[in-house]
Amino acid sequence: MSAIETSRREQAAWSTREHVRRVAVVAFGTVEQREPIEGIHGLSRPGLDDPLAGVKAGRLVADVAAGALREWALRARGAGHTWDAVGEALGLPAEPDLTTRDQAAWEWLIEHRPPPAPSTLPASAVWTCTTCRGRVRDSGPFASHPDDREVGHVPDCARRNTALEAWRRGTDEDTEGDEDV
Repeated sequence: MSAIETSRREQAAWSTREHVRRVAVVAFGTVEQREPIEGIHGLSRPGLDDPLAGVKAGRLVADVAAGALREWALRARGAGHTWDAVGEALGLPAEPDLTTRDQAAWEWLIEHRPPPAPSTLPASAVWTCTTCRGRVRDSGPFASHPDDREVGHVPDCARRNTALEAWRRGTDEDTEGDEDV
């Protein structure tokens, strides 16, 4: 892939993120705001006053994109392209575990099965806690103890301490949002 193709792809991805933010504002009533970029003094990036509106907008855009993806795949088939060519355009591997690329494309787009996972790394997410500004590695809501789910809060983080206290009481309440926890 050439530098121009990479640049165009990156521009399209940036434009899509901008679109999701605009959808959040228009469809879900949130307000766009500027937020500082951690570690870079004086620079900021666009954000939303309600991150859940961004989640809703992202889901809406993903659902619309999934429908468009299926429609374009069917148009490609109508134009004479094989399911293998569709799978290649989707970036599916030529020989996933037990399924060929053409079968994997069909299963994803027509049967709505998820595509083969690209790796076997344990799933986690990294985000910044707005209470303590710590970079938190989140392994999901599966473990009982809050420190087994989220690692990276600063030791005196009020949000973490609230979660620990709830766990000690046996209530395991999820701390909604970060404000004034």
